[in-house]
Amino acid sequence: MLVVSGEAASEPVVSAKTGTVYERRLLEKYAAEHSGREPQTDHVLGEDEIIAVRTDPPAVRPRPPTLTSIPALLSTFQNEWDALVLETFTLKQQHTQVRQELAQALYQNDAACRVIARLVRERDEARQALATLQAQVPATNSAAAIGSDTQGGGGSGARQEAPPAGDRGTTMDVDGAAGDEEPRSAEEKYYATAAETAKRLSAVRMKREAPAGLVSAEAWKIARVASVVESLHTSTKPGITSLQTDGTGDLALTGAMDNHAEVYSRSRDLTLATLKGHTKKLTAAVWAAKGGSDLVSGGFGARIITGSADKSVRVWVPKPGNAQAAEGTAEALDLRAVGWTKLCVIKEHAAEIAGITVHPSGEYFATAAVDGSWAIHTIDGDTIVSETLGAPLTAIAYHPDGMFLGIGTAAGQVKVLDVRQRQVLATLDASPGSSGDPAPVRGLHFSENGYYFATTCDHEVAIWDLRKQKKSRSWTCADLQDSPDTPPFAAPARFDGSGKYLAIVHGRSLHVFKVKGWQLLASVEMASAAAADGSSDPKTHSTLADDAVEAIDWIGSSSSAVAGATKLNSLIYFAPSENN
Repeated sequence: MLVVSGEAASEPVVSAKTGTVYERRLLEKYAAEHSGREPQTDHVLGEDEIIAVRTDPPAVRPRPPTLTSIPALLSTFQNEWDALVLETFTLKQQHTQVRQELAQALYQNDAACRVIARLVRERDEARQALATLQAQVPATNSAAAIGSDTQGGGGSGARQEAPPAGDRGTTMDVDGAAGDEEPRSAEEKYYATAAETAKRLSAVRMKREAPAGLVSAEAWKIARVASVVESLHTSTKPGITSLQTDGTGDLALTGAMDNHAEVYSRSRDLTLATLKGHTKKLTAAVWAAKGGSDLVSGGFGARIITGSADKSVRVWVPKPGNAQAAEGTAEALDLRAVGWTKLCVIKEHAAEIAGITVHPSGEYFATAAVDGSWAIHTIDGDTIVSETLGAPLTAIAYHPDGMFLGIGTAAGQVKVLDVRQRQVLATLDASPGSSGDPAPVRGLHFSENGYYFATTCDHEVAIWDLRKQKKSRSWTCADLQDSPDTPPFAAPARFDGSGKYLAIVHGRSLHVFKVKGWQLLASVEMASAAAADGSSDPKTHSTLADDAVEAIDWIGSSSSAVAGATKLNSLIYFAPSENN
């Protein structure tokens, strides 16, 4: 027992002067309060005069006498029970964590086994193909030799002597060297072009500045209908289904229910060409340029690609007279020398064409059909990739870098595809969360910045962030029109060429938003189109007021206006205040 506390010491020490045993903690505390003196004496202890006592085994503190009562025992049992339960809970947590880690390890092992199996299978297939090719080479050489002998012995009756052995060896060496440089397949050329284009465009996008002359957000706040063009296409089958303006902002390409595509010139106020050949309504019509040379400028030198419900895709090339017409005036323009002629017809799909999108390089374009098939073609009409997804397709669009494809389905999903790997990188549910069947994706459009894209369904327009793979903003029909009778969205939403603005059409109104903050800049009613048309005929006013926009597109790189095509074959130009 200790002198100070009268209890057994947990850390005993001995005074070198008196030989008395103390608890170290109590001795140090007493010495600190009494100028270093030892208890019950006047001796001053130093650190070297305090000697630790080694106990083996360590001293066990006896149970306090308070545990002799029943309440004290119950309290002790409760404390021990709580400690036991806490320890059990901790063990369960550790057990669950170990199970999760084990499951993750098993999943990774399974994935690794699958990858290894696929690589082994591809290796075996490559070996088999190589063995087959090696077996075919001797037969091919033999056939070539037989053909040479036959050719030398017939016809004129002249006998050809075999070249010397040295010459034969030289010839074989040359042929072998030429065989080493086999041309790449069309699919490999596409992948190389796509990678090169993506690298170039990504580098430019990092340093990209706003286009010169870009219309300010303040100007768009005072937008109105600038002009109206009526009576496009034939009136027997009204309805414009697609619209795309060229890079100059002058030419508008429209596809309609009358099975035709038309090219309208805004500056000349006339239809320059009517492209006939499809047997059913057009579902897509886009500008394209071989080599990308005219992809920005557009105009008379660009090609045209059209898709139809007749399951075919047609590529149209400009006539020779287009080069002179591009530099001519309205008075000198000879319409008979201007136009586009059919280059080829592609019948890769077995169902209605759902969409067409042109690769940023201008060398390729992709098509999608409602039967779930999609394909990639050269600008000259050769199909190089053809695949099928497990759902009907409704929209297709290239990413601005050209490495990925975005595809919309009738099930309300958007799939982002890696074409080279034939792999779905992301599947996003674009259909609004409501009861009933999912709404199909009516439109899909990527922003120039590369990470935003807009989807249009019947009752919602949504902005998606590819980096997070989730919605950044969405608008329902009720958000844009405070009316009990709200029609569905018909025209796909479109970003402008600078990636600064977004245009949405709902019913008879155009809405322009500023990107990122998604601030509404302008809402322009189609009812004002009658005033812009300048007509005093009540019938004309009524027709325009009852019309609805079915497709829209931005005009020019400066986003100076928005063109809208209507179901009654009209073309409406919306413009901000400084571009009216």
